[in-house]
This record gives sequence, structure tokens and C-alpha cells, in this order.
Amino acid sequence: METRMTHHIMRAALPLLCFALTASVTPALAQQAPSIQVGSDTRAKSEAECLKDAKFAITETGFGVTFTSGPHIGGAGALNGVGAAVIVTCLSQGARTFIEVVGTSLDGNVAGEARNRVRTITMGPPS
Repeated sequence: METRMTHHIMRAALPLLCFALTASVTPALAQQAPSIQVGSDTRAKSEAECLKDAKFAITETGFGVTFTSGPHIGGAGALNGVGAAVIVTCLSQGARTFIEVVGTSLDGNVAGEARNRVRTITMGPPS
């Protein structure tokens, strides 16, 4: 079970790792790299419920849903006039679901706010 959970967590982190590595290829690109804000936790809800809540959170934040793929759903738009994007990963762990929310923007404050808005709605209260 622990190996399976580690595999799921690593699978969730892989898109973020690829994005971070791509952004740091050269010093010139690194200077223009967006801020990446990450938050994760588990909740007593199903993966399907988590993805439904994440879709609602993305649209409630004013973003459009830009993709869904397996345990991931992402969206992008403008927040406070600045471009931002979020990705939510929902991985079932039996009775609980691991939820990771990543927000990114060239403005670190906007990246954090996007992540926090989507995270708060998606996760709901601690359970």
C-alpha cells in the first residue's frame, strides 16, 4: 500500500517537476519563470467528488477549465488583471483522497491567491 501511495504522489508531482525543470533551463528563462505555489492535504471524500469540487473552484475563481486528464484538472485565466493557472490533482487513497493544488503566475502574490482560492473550495473544511 505504501509503495502504491508513493507511486501516486510521485505521479502527481511529475507535471510540476517537468514544469520547474523546463523553466530553469537557462538563466534567461529562469529570470522570467513564473512563481509556483503548492499546497496539499488529504480529505475524506472520493476522487470523483474532489474533481467535481475542483472544477467548481476553478470556475468560481473566474478561470476556465483548460484540461482534464485522469486525476488532474487545470484552469487558467486572469486574477486581479494578471494571468494565472492552476492544476488540481485528486488521488484516491482508500477512504481519503490526496489533493494537491498548484498555482502559477509571473506575479507570486497572484499565484498564491489563485492556489489559495482553489484549494479552499476544493478541500473544504478538514475531515
